[in-house]
Amino acid sequence: MKQRLLILLLIVIVSAGMFTGCSNMEKESIKDASGEKTLVFGSVGYFCNEAWDTASGWEGWYIGSYGVSECLFRLNDAFEAQPWLVESYSTGDNKTWKLRLREDVLFHNGTKMTADAVKKCFERTLKVNGRAAEVLPVERLEAEGQILTIKLKELNTTLPNDLCDPLWTVYDAERSTDFAQKTYFTGPYIPTEFNPNIELTVVKNEQYWGDTPKLDKAIFKTITDVDALTMAFQNGEIDILVPVPETSMPIIQRDSRLTIDGKISMRVQFIRFNMNSPVFQDAAVRNAISYCIDRESYAQVICGNTTAASYGVFPEYLPYGGIKGIDSAVERFDPEKAKQILVNAGYMDTNGDGILEKDGRELSFKMIGLSTQKDILELSQVLQSQLSEIGITLKVETMENISDARRSGQFDLSYESYSMGGTGNPQGFIDFMFTTGGSNNFGKYSNAEVDMLARKLRETADEEEKNQIIRSITQHILDDVPFIFFAHKKFTCAYNTDTVAYYHTQPSEFYILDSSVEAK
Repeated sequence: MKQRLLILLLIVIVSAGMFTGCSNMEKESIKDASGEKTLVFGSVGYFCNEAWDTASGWEGWYIGSYGVSECLFRLNDAFEAQPWLVESYSTGDNKTWKLRLREDVLFHNGTKMTADAVKKCFERTLKVNGRAAEVLPVERLEAEGQILTIKLKELNTTLPNDLCDPLWTVYDAERSTDFAQKTYFTGPYIPTEFNPNIELTVVKNEQYWGDTPKLDKAIFKTITDVDALTMAFQNGEIDILVPVPETSMPIIQRDSRLTIDGKISMRVQFIRFNMNSPVFQDAAVRNAISYCIDRESYAQVICGNTTAASYGVFPEYLPYGGIKGIDSAVERFDPEKAKQILVNAGYMDTNGDGILEKDGRELSFKMIGLSTQKDILELSQVLQSQLSEIGITLKVETMENISDARRSGQFDLSYESYSMGGTGNPQGFIDFMFTTGGSNNFGKYSNAEVDMLARKLRETADEEEKNQIIRSITQHILDDVPFIFFAHKKFTCAYNTDTVAYYHTQPSEFYILDSSVEAK
């Protein structure tokens, strides 16, 4: 195992060396000759909206990240919802919420944002996007002046957080029919030139209601080749890299001009067990596999410190995260412990072929994963070797899309990456991943106590009580081992200190550019 990790580390070091000759190259930077303050953002594929309708699919996520659109509330670094386009709000029963909107907000087309405008916006979003009704079970919306009343079909104690979802972007629905003008949002920047998946230009919104935007212009460039993107960043053609590719980390770390800024996000890397697979009916097997995952080496070597090792479910910085106060069965990498668990459970190699078996069934199974997730693929190779040493055969099958295989149950394990609640509210993740019959519960995990706790969580308003419920759910997941949540992804960006005066990476991934970003 150590030898394999050393090989991985050497590969990373050699790869980094390929770029040392380029690190101090001086190339003409893409800057505005007029003296305007301009910054260039670069990414492999983060800037990927195809159009400008925030109610369509996931387009709102990307449009909001450019500083073009906004929601009624905005998340801070602790995933707490802060009033944004809202001045104040109240609720008496967690079913009827009254929101007083700001008086000074104008859409990009000069029209004032009123409660009626937001009502029409949300009504259209509910019609256009099927996900909207699942996220927010709206019974009806009412508008009077700047007061928007949201009446829900069921209790909701986390409405401010839910409204941080870019799905609930505020736009001028009444004056937007073909969504081609791009002038109906409220953000500090307005899009001008747009070439999908290649380049986007935004300019300062001179009538922005909040703090005056500090840039005159920002350019978002997509460069799909990681090496070319990294070289462009080193050469000053790109000022801010979003996010940093794992293979680029060693290169960037060696350049004193480039600063890396990463925050643990709500995105998690995990293994899912198919609980209907005969070999995984035994929790001892699932626990043994968990002991064979070297979480620290995955985070440090394979991912270049762009992830943090996890032995729990939710990130440690959350009040309900980590394993503090929780009885965690697995707290370290320990293959010998894994081997002993299997021996104690009655597994042995009776025919001398190196594979453990019990009741005539060998410990041999298939894991599926996405071919595009290189870091996970590297870990699967290491895990494959590690499991082989303790008598388990792991076959790894990669594919461009694992959706059909998951839905049909054609897997034993799957390697995946999910956001556990980008708005800071884990309710949705718990509902569709952990509850019986959940829409993303592809491994068919079922625990009546977890189902009850999920319902209780939805109806509980007290913050500490909610946190304790989530900890109880975490305890059940660690006890039952239907998943192994082995790493939490950092949302890591980097910027050039020669050209960038201020940049802050926000862990929700929702906000790439806002009015605070400043050029030198």
